[in-house]
This record gives sequence, structure tokens and C-alpha cells, in this order.
Amino acid sequence: MNPTSLLESVVELHTELETSENVDPEVLEQARELDSKMHQMIKSNELKAEESLTEQLLDLEAKFALDHPMLEKLTREVIDRLSQMGI
Repeated sequence: MNPTSLLESVVELHTELETSENVDPEVLEQARELDSKMHQMIKSNELKAEESLTEQLLDLEAKFALDHPMLEKLTREVIDRLSQMGI
């Protein structure tokens, strides 16, 4: 899996989060921190096994399940891409 493809998924998720209505501010902040962390990992080429990153994404996915199905789908895509990268 190409880090650029992962980054594109993260950017899409971030964009959807910022433009979606009724997203809990705490969830939005968690997603922003995750986005920042993933960008740093990609830039520094440190895409090693990061269990905490996957756990954070799974947590976000669960929070979006009921109220934000599109965000849940995008989060799942990011998780799947990380999985394909062995993360």
C-alpha cells in the first residue's frame, strides 16, 4: 500500500469531518490529532506497526456508526489501508 493513497484517505476523512454537521467537538479533536499523527508518520517514513493508531481509528469508527455513516465508511477505508500496509 502506497503512503500517498493512505494520505489521500486521511485527507478525505478529515474533509468530511470538518464539513459534517453535529460532529461531537471531542470526536473532531480526536480525529484532528489522529490526522496530524498520521501525517507526521508518513512524512518521516515511520509507517511501522502502530497499534495505538489503529485503536484510535477503530474508536472513531464506532463513534460514527450511528450518527455519521459516511464518516464511518471513510474511517473504515483508512483502517483497511493501514491493514494492507501491515499496520
